[in-house]
Amino acid sequence: MNSHMIKRLLGGAAIMLSLGFAMGVPAQAADLSDAQKAEIEGVIEQYLMENPDVLLRAIQNVQVWQTTEQARQQAEAIQPVWDALVADSSVPSVGPLDAPVTVIEFFDYHCGYCKRAFDGVKELAENSDGKIRTMFVEFPILREESAIAARAALAAAKQGKYMKIHAAFMESRGVLDEAQINKLAEDAGVDVDQMRKDMQSPEINGMLQQYSAMARSIGVNGTPAFLINGQMVSGADMERVNALVKAGLEEAS
Repeated sequence: MNSHMIKRLLGGAAIMLSLGFAMGVPAQAADLSDAQKAEIEGVIEQYLMENPDVLLRAIQNVQVWQTTEQARQQAEAIQPVWDALVADSSVPSVGPLDAPVTVIEFFDYHCGYCKRAFDGVKELAENSDGKIRTMFVEFPILREESAIAARAALAAAKQGKYMKIHAAFMESRGVLDEAQINKLAEDAGVDVDQMRKDMQSPEINGMLQQYSAMARSIGVNGTPAFLINGQMVSGADMERVNALVKAGLEEAS
């Protein structure tokens, strides 16, 4: 912190403390002259200059309060989104609806970090022993082809092929253009013609709009992002994801 910033903080603190002083003394204190107020502010500022630890503790307390308040606000925002997604059977998922631990991932098929996290997400989905529900929320934000791939995946879900095409898209490299999407879908056993029709359906349009609104409402601006039993993990931090999953399983046992 440079000297200019320190002086600004000291000045601000002096003003706030002087106002607090004025509010804590008899009403006639409000009639102090400008010179008297300046004198009081000078005394307080001098005290803070001689005892900077007081100001540092105040700043730390404010930072702690801000962090706590941000976490509280985020938790309040997450709860209705969490409840809606968990109750929505149309969201592609693996695992029982009543699993003690639910993992929700917001992702983009062109996100390198999502691809990096995929093996860990896949392991959770495939080795859950019926105790973990993994949900996949399409959040295409990186490029136009991401939205096309998301539509294709949701259309493939209507044919019971979501996980096959999801894995194929995640494991692919390069841009998922129309030709590549068709090829991967066909290899996954998807009826491509039907998929293409379903991709334009109002239902899928509505799903993508809803997912995007939900993600934005809880502060998800990048991918991947995870919700584990309502707690947010931003980025491909599978160590943190696994730790929360483990904690959820232990709590449920």
